[in-house]
Amino acid sequence: MCFILIHWLVFLIMELLPILNGQTTQVSIFLIMPDRAKLNGNLKTTFSEAVYTLGTRVFRKSPIYSNLRLKQYSTIIDKENPREILDMFCETIFKSHVNTILYFQLHPTKDPTPKFIINMAEYLRIPVISWDPQYPGALQHKQESTVLQMAPTIYHQCAMMLDILKRFNWTNFAIVSTTTFNNLEFTGSIDILIKEHNTKVKYDRKRRFNLLSSIVVNLRPLDNDTVIKTKSREALLKHNNQENRVFLIHVSSREAKDILEVADELGLTGKEYIWIMSSFCLGNMDYSRPPRAYPLGSLGVTYSSISKDGFEDQLIDDAMKTSVRLWVETLKKTYTNKDQYKISPNFSCLSQQPLQQWMDGEKFYRVMRNVRLDRPTPVQFSNNGVNQLVKLRIVNIQQLTENHKISRVWKEVGRWVPIESNVTHKAEMIVEMSGITWPGNAVLPPLGKPEKRFMRIVTLKEKPYVFYLDKDANGKCPPPAVPCRLMKKINPAYDNSLQNRTVSRCCAGLCIDILRVLSSRMQFDYELYEVPDQTWGLPDQQTGEWNGLIKQIQDGLADMVLTSLKITPKRSEVVDFSIPFLETGITIMVSIRKGNISPTAFLEPYDYPSWCVILVFSVHVTGAAIFIYEWLSPRGLNRGATPLREHRFSLFRSFWLIWAMLFGASVSTDNPRGVSSRFLSNVWALFALVFLASYTANLAAFMITKDEYYNLSGIKDWRLTNPYFMNPPFKFATIPNGSTEENLRKNHYNMYKYMQRYNRPTVDDAVKALKQGKIQAFIYDATPLEYHTGNDDNCELKTVGEKYAMTGYGIAVPQKKAKHLEEINEVILELQENGELERLRRFWLAGACHVKRKRGQSSHTIGIPNFTSAFILLASGVLLGGLVLLMEHLYFKFGRRCLRKYDKNMCCSLVSLSMGRSLTFEQSVMKALARQKHNECKNPRCEVLLWKERHNHDLSLLYINKLKEQLQSYGITPEEDPMKQLEICDTFDKHNGYPTTCQFLRSPFKSIENRHECHQLDSYDSTPVRWKRRSLKRSPSYTNAVEVPVPEISEKQKVRFNEGKFYYEVDNEGSDQETL
Repeated sequence: MCFILIHWLVFLIMELLPILNGQTTQVSIFLIMPDRAKLNGNLKTTFSEAVYTLGTRVFRKSPIYSNLRLKQYSTIIDKENPREILDMFCETIFKSHVNTILYFQLHPTKDPTPKFIINMAEYLRIPVISWDPQYPGALQHKQESTVLQMAPTIYHQCAMMLDILKRFNWTNFAIVSTTTFNNLEFTGSIDILIKEHNTKVKYDRKRRFNLLSSIVVNLRPLDNDTVIKTKSREALLKHNNQENRVFLIHVSSREAKDILEVADELGLTGKEYIWIMSSFCLGNMDYSRPPRAYPLGSLGVTYSSISKDGFEDQLIDDAMKTSVRLWVETLKKTYTNKDQYKISPNFSCLSQQPLQQWMDGEKFYRVMRNVRLDRPTPVQFSNNGVNQLVKLRIVNIQQLTENHKISRVWKEVGRWVPIESNVTHKAEMIVEMSGITWPGNAVLPPLGKPEKRFMRIVTLKEKPYVFYLDKDANGKCPPPAVPCRLMKKINPAYDNSLQNRTVSRCCAGLCIDILRVLSSRMQFDYELYEVPDQTWGLPDQQTGEWNGLIKQIQDGLADMVLTSLKITPKRSEVVDFSIPFLETGITIMVSIRKGNISPTAFLEPYDYPSWCVILVFSVHVTGAAIFIYEWLSPRGLNRGATPLREHRFSLFRSFWLIWAMLFGASVSTDNPRGVSSRFLSNVWALFALVFLASYTANLAAFMITKDEYYNLSGIKDWRLTNPYFMNPPFKFATIPNGSTEENLRKNHYNMYKYMQRYNRPTVDDAVKALKQGKIQAFIYDATPLEYHTGNDDNCELKTVGEKYAMTGYGIAVPQKKAKHLEEINEVILELQENGELERLRRFWLAGACHVKRKRGQSSHTIGIPNFTSAFILLASGVLLGGLVLLMEHLYFKFGRRCLRKYDKNMCCSLVSLSMGRSLTFEQSVMKALARQKHNECKNPRCEVLLWKERHNHDLSLLYINKLKEQLQSYGITPEEDPMKQLEICDTFDKHNGYPTTCQFLRSPFKSIENRHECHQLDSYDSTPVRWKRRSLKRSPSYTNAVEVPVPEISEKQKVRFNEGKFYYEVDNEGSDQETL
């Protein structure tokens, strides 16, 4: 007993001592409770225990927080007068230094008092911990908000509903709400969650949510059940989509009973329909039995439990402990920094100045928002202060048999709880469900969409999109064809009128493949038939009434048009089109005619400017450059120092050399001697090689028969706009009652009027007319024409000109069936994304003629830009040739003198003969003599006189030799100086074995026995002293003459003597020799 008294005494001293010293800090939490007596008792008890257990007792044990005193206050919401609410703030909240307000509202209420108190606290920047399922701040991002929401909100319930939809793949659904019960919060949350989900799965269209209908019943707070049912019926009939099978409903429990009764009367509660209700539809769940109007198998979302009493006690306990612990943890983090800011406000209503905001309260709120708790209830706040880790329960209406009586009860079948992810290691909300009773006691959940529908689809033949085939022997259509009904016109024997009858055949093509995909994805059966009037559809000019495919849609005879129907503005006014599944336009098709080889085909490998540059400019410039280099070269003409008789080279001979090298002709040419001119000649040879190679390679492509056709530039070509300018007039056509004719009538009326007489009913007829020459051009859609040109038997068709009026092919549906259009667009987008449409286009539109033209494409005319490299090579050769010429002059002027000093053993001759000769003394002497000889006579008269003297000298020598031979024939031997004879023989021996006059000098003296031969010689020539002038010829140099026996001279074999040498069998007709 004494120990207890001592303990209490110590406790009082520890409590009172800080107070007496004025060192304590008091903070308070204020609880606002609903006006429910039973609930308030539990709330007060739990609140007091939580503050003491989690706060006061913990702070007493720690010396850090020994000066901190916690207080709790509570009040009941029974004040509707604003004056009383202000008195509560002045008398209780301000005086008690309350720094956090706890608001607890377990069940929905329409009392505005709590909202007024919370708004007042937010203005003063006092943090509020709220437990209110009706809290609307989940979608708000107010920067000045100081409210932390602990309870599951409408936003959480919507997120759970969509998770249930994901689990069972119910992507199409409708929502039902009323104007009296937070419908904006509900619809706004659904919209936001749908957008977030569809953004994540934008590449997976199968998982995208599609809100089919948003049904809002316009009610007033005082409407009775009869009014609610009447307005609900009107809303369901008006706004409900026939495709709806899943309904999310958010109304009060009273309104839910009336709405579901109406839905049952309208047949919306069968086994194909599923209703998912929010917690507000379930109400307080005082009993486990749902109202009779609630369909069997419906699902409900709630944060409460079916066993209400036990659940509320547990809920109160968890909520209070979590809230108080959140407050205490925040105090711990802020108390250590109490010198920086106040942890409790200091408001007073007695001050004459207006109330100021507690700015440190916002810091206190941010610290509290960042606190994360794991027990007793997980807490993690978002940026707008909403707890993300809430717990919700899923209940299901099931049948229960008791005492042979069947009743319906609520049964918990799942939960929506946070579970830590193994990947992100963060808590994620997961749906756990089991033991569900489905509508109609079905074994499997409903599909969430209607079963297979039936559609009537109208089409029209257009290869390759739709074409007709016969059935096989078994009466079935071979894949991928499908059955279709065609209109067949027959002429009865006794009736002149045509009657339309249907024939069952098969349809195939690109559009049929798309139809098979649509039928599979959209789950519908269909009947495919041909349009009776076999026209595309145009409005009548007088009445405006449509025909063809469009009329079938307008009259409600077809649900869809699927063929190569072009999207036009006029058609879009009366029907709805899907997004284009293929791009097209208007183009022109012509027929190809076989032609002959062009007479100028050998010139076509190069264009005319290239021929001019090559054959005129390049040839003559290069020839002139070679001659100039040769004229300036010391080894060449040396600026005229070298006589033309020694080096026969001129400008025309340079041109002859260039032409011969260019065409590779095997003719006699005179080659230059200079290094620079020879180098440039080699460069020209390389240029000629490139030229001939490219010319020969392209010549074969042009020496073929050319296809002739009308190469129209487009729809504005002069032959189309002015057909009478040609003789005969140019004929072109199109197909009537189509989009092409409509476009021409609107934009090119004169053309439209002219071509009406030549129009063809079908594309096949137009192709036939083109080949027969009845028309010269056919104007129509681009893709069908490309198909026909690619698949023509003889590849005699071609599309020309630019495409005009680009548009696309679309699927047409009635304007009232927007839902069908959305589904069709989704399927088309999916086919585009996975490349299926591109595969179909390549499969159906490809043709052998396209491949043939692509592989056999002829060469194009080569222009100057294509031959630039060869011209650069030639120009570089000319420049390098000039550089070589300069080096040659430098060598002869400076380099040869230096090189002669070191080249004692004639080693340079091994490298170059020309270089070796240039270093020898003999070459220098010969050069000097040639120069001296050149300088002796500088005019033609001097040359003639010199020739005469030399010619007379040669004749005298020959006469002397003749006399000697005659004397020897008589046995008389003349005496001569042997040294002189030796010198003469040595001189003539230098002529490389050709017959010389030395043969006569060295012949033995004739004896008497040989006189008979001498008589024969006399008989040969009766005048021994004279000889026939025909036996002598004048040499080309006009310096020497020689005797040739007459029998040895022929027209083809003649003798030439030049510079001491005899030349036999030389054609001298090109020279200026004369026979003496």
